[in-house]
Amino acid sequence: MIGYFSSGIGRLPHLQQLLEAPCRRVRWLGRQRDLTHIMGWGRKPTAARARRFARDRGLPYISIEDGFLRSVGLGVEGAAPHSLAVDYSGIYYDATGPSDLESLIINGDFDEAELARAARGIELMRTRRLSKYNNAADHYRDPRLQGRAAVLVVDQTFADPSVACGLADGASFANMLDSAIANHPEAQILVKVHPDVLAGKKQGYLAELAQRRDCLLLDADISPWAALDLVDEVYVVTSQMGFEALMAGKIVHCFGMPFYAGWGLTRDALNCPRRGLKRPLAQVFAAAYLRYCRYVDPLTGERCEFEQTAQRLVALREGGKRG
Repeated sequence: MIGYFSSGIGRLPHLQQLLEAPCRRVRWLGRQRDLTHIMGWGRKPTAARARRFARDRGLPYISIEDGFLRSVGLGVEGAAPHSLAVDYSGIYYDATGPSDLESLIINGDFDEAELARAARGIELMRTRRLSKYNNAADHYRDPRLQGRAAVLVVDQTFADPSVACGLADGASFANMLDSAIANHPEAQILVKVHPDVLAGKKQGYLAELAQRRDCLLLDADISPWAALDLVDEVYVVTSQMGFEALMAGKIVHCFGMPFYAGWGLTRDALNCPRRGLKRPLAQVFAAAYLRYCRYVDPLTGERCEFEQTAQRLVALREGGKRG
């Protein structure tokens, strides 16, 4: 029996299928004897109560987060998730300690068939231009970019747990922007605003600084792939868009330690002693998208695989539906 405090967790559809166990909301002083685990939203501040409850009672804590292939529409606007990351040892964005995903990348026994499936998955993501949210326009044109090389710098939401847990802080974003400008003096520096900021739900790190540095803000609601079409190199702190850039064949510079850094795939400003091993892109994809994330068919409520979820999101997007 998995207990949770967050009312938001209780609103997740098909929660028990994704967790493969019965779940119920608990109170600090309520019924507790049947609990075997406690879960919460990763390392978010709102999960501090759940982590403390688990620690005080000697119960294992399970971290959950949205999966990497989430929905058509933003979670902050109510789109239900099609996938969930479930982690018993950490959470994928927390490089301060091990996680199930990191262990899969290091120790996972991936045979040729699974790596071939991962290669097909990468191609599916690339050709169908899939990402986490899948709701933004998939094209972008700006006359200021005609005939000029461009480099992409990816902003994130202010105080997102993945920043501090990714061994970074606000200064990391300024350092990233400075490096992009210094390394590409003739290029137009593009700064992509986070979708949650565009939706008016959160704030970012770079908007004001980017404008002072004469950068071009990508403040239209465009897909990651539309932005990646414009550039050959991408600068990130811990954004998932860095992994999508790897799938697109771009050079990726990391100023934090996201799950895909430290494996020889990216140009890293930081070091994680637990990593430092060479891992091919297909293996990291297989670990993250095929094994680590769990998927559910929203129509039947049954568990499914990455491929079925990808095709479902394509169909929803092309049908103009959110979900």
